[in-house]
Amino acid sequence: MGNYVDFEQDFIMRTMMLIQQYYDEIVPKKSFYEQFNYTLLINCLFGLIVMPKERAMSAIPTTRLTAEFKAKMGIQQSNLPDSATTLRELIVKMRHSVAHCDFEVISHGEDKSFDLVNFRDTENKNVFASFVASEILPFLKFYTDVLHNNLHRVNEGARKQTN
Repeated sequence: MGNYVDFEQDFIMRTMMLIQQYYDEIVPKKSFYEQFNYTLLINCLFGLIVMPKERAMSAIPTTRLTAEFKAKMGIQQSNLPDSATTLRELIVKMRHSVAHCDFEVISHGEDKSFDLVNFRDTENKNVFASFVASEILPFLKFYTDVLHNNLHRVNEGARKQTN
């Protein structure tokens, strides 16, 4: 199974590696109906959204969700909160939505493919974020890269303080 040196950082990076491994190894070899690619992404949301909020909150960026920042994250068609909201606030709300299974997957076509995922506010049940399926992976890659870099800095700072 492997040992974790730094659980939070290793778990986040291994989860993204799992997704990449899936796209490299499974997608080219299986038909569309055997791939389950968005099922994997939803499962991985638990590890990439829930765990960091619970164990590494200070590493989640507080950058405002401006149009420029959304574009940098790969968001062009998805509907996320405006610049009054930070990435950390979005992740916290997504954590609540994911942990309480308060999200819905929407399919627009007859093939019942995954087209959109709506994340609902656990208190008022309103949709606060809607991701177009094709933008979830770029968002997760950007988010985990930033999180990985921030965790590295946080961990380095903690090590320096103990020495």
